[in-house]
Amino acid sequence: ETQPSHATPLSSPPASARGASDPPSLPWHLSTVTRPQGTDAPHRTHCTGQTPPRNQQGPGATMNRPVVGMASLVVSIILLYVMCVLHAYAPAPKAGFPPSKSPPSSRPTPPEPVVLNRKVPDVAKSPHDLQLVERRMKYWSWGPELEGKSGSHPRKYILFKRDCGGFNNIRMAFEVFVTVAYLTKRTLVLPPPEGWYLIDTGPFARMKPKPGEKSTVSDEATFFDMGDMSKQVHVISMKRFMELEKENLKIPSEIHDVLQTPEEWNGADSRHQGHWWDAQKKMEKWLLEDSTRRQVALQWGTGGHIMYYPSISEVKSKLPPNQRLIGFRKPVEFHEGLQKQTYAYFPSCMKDEGSTQEWRYLAQVGSFVAFSTLRDEVQFHRMLRNHVHLLPSVFEIAARVVADLGAFNYVAAHVRRNELQYKNSFKSAQESLKNIESKLTKGETIYIATDEVKEDFFDVFRENYKVVQWKDYFGPTGKFKDIKIDRKHEGLIEMAICSMGRIFFGTSLSTFSAYIRRLRGYVKAPNTGLFQHSNYNSANDEGKPMVPPTDIFHDEPDIWEEL
Repeated sequence: ETQPSHATPLSSPPASARGASDPPSLPWHLSTVTRPQGTDAPHRTHCTGQTPPRNQQGPGATMNRPVVGMASLVVSIILLYVMCVLHAYAPAPKAGFPPSKSPPSSRPTPPEPVVLNRKVPDVAKSPHDLQLVERRMKYWSWGPELEGKSGSHPRKYILFKRDCGGFNNIRMAFEVFVTVAYLTKRTLVLPPPEGWYLIDTGPFARMKPKPGEKSTVSDEATFFDMGDMSKQVHVISMKRFMELEKENLKIPSEIHDVLQTPEEWNGADSRHQGHWWDAQKKMEKWLLEDSTRRQVALQWGTGGHIMYYPSISEVKSKLPPNQRLIGFRKPVEFHEGLQKQTYAYFPSCMKDEGSTQEWRYLAQVGSFVAFSTLRDEVQFHRMLRNHVHLLPSVFEIAARVVADLGAFNYVAAHVRRNELQYKNSFKSAQESLKNIESKLTKGETIYIATDEVKEDFFDVFRENYKVVQWKDYFGPTGKFKDIKIDRKHEGLIEMAICSMGRIFFGTSLSTFSAYIRRLRGYVKAPNTGLFQHSNYNSANDEGKPMVPPTDIFHDEPDIWEEL
């Protein structure tokens, strides 16, 4: 899911997020209370029921006073017994996450989170209830939440260039940039809107622009809820960054006027669009040169590096990760030298177009950071789940299809047939069916998300199963044909639909399939196993393969299980 580096250029959050005031700098708190280590059982120290030593029996316990001594001894034993009982059943002292005493080869078990009065919407009894299904799919609105906000420094920044691949490649790298901004408490600067591969530019198998439609551009606000994200990470546009720092950084005047929103592009003539194109290219050239000179271009390619937070020394001393998590990656940190700089920059694809070892930041973000405390790790996972999510409208539209099919009452599959460089992932319909049939029930419904253009390709499925696809709901004769949908959101909506199947079969080496599995973890689907139509699945397969953390096609389940 990659493209050449010559993607059309030409980011800013919606009005609710643009120019928002900085969140207050508050300490992190976690809505979880646990016993300290060693306090799982009631306290019973010294409560043996045996007679205490002679020097604890009181002043009257002498051999010269047998009656008084015996009475004193009885009273002392009774008092000691009462004190032991009270002490044994007293509540354990409250504490946060306990310090880890586990060996490096094992992870501490995260405590059960305290849900802040937000229950998981139960769709089992009403799988066709649209409102209930929609609530379940908007996973960020229920479940454990962060307490307070992560403060951010208004004049310290994280800048980035978008990845040169398709949507899910851009999303994965974007999550890395959000993560670094969140952990370092810096303002995230969105690059100007530009043409996204397979969405605004490139060959289109699906989501094609209408004949005669003008060129379009996109930014993160086109797909993500930037208002919700800005509650934890301060976000501004590149144009605003230029206005604030042009004198401090001596930014050349000819690159100040960059595009700010896709709406500006849509309403402009070709002359203005060309002006923005030129300004962005000059800006990217200056930024690469300036960041290299300042030594703030982060050579943190996620295939070769893992971030230690808050520092390498603290992680190694408090909670050293096991070798499986590290792999062959080199630890990196946001060290004191970087902290003093006005900005740090992720120049995606600018120096090394294809490899993730140095200058490309494709990673399942849950395995990109090693934390010194489990508290910080869980807090980060909650931030990512609750504040870095797709637009609510995506789930609202998808919920109509899910409610029609019945939440968790259908099989979901993503069958990639075009625009994927890994050709071994492509299978015939007969092969795909053979690979998954052991886990199907004859006659059940299968929703297939696909870019296959042949109408009869899945006929072999239709012989014994009810197959439904996008066109059955949103095509010219579809059930919801009157709902107006932004063509750029079609893939996002299908990911949401697939997240609510009882079981999901993805395409191997597809980041589209990988994100569906994470969404299934977030919505608490009954089965979050890793199954693929391109590989054989036995009836007893639980879908729990051992995959390395550097594998960009599979999330570590910790990212949703620790919530």
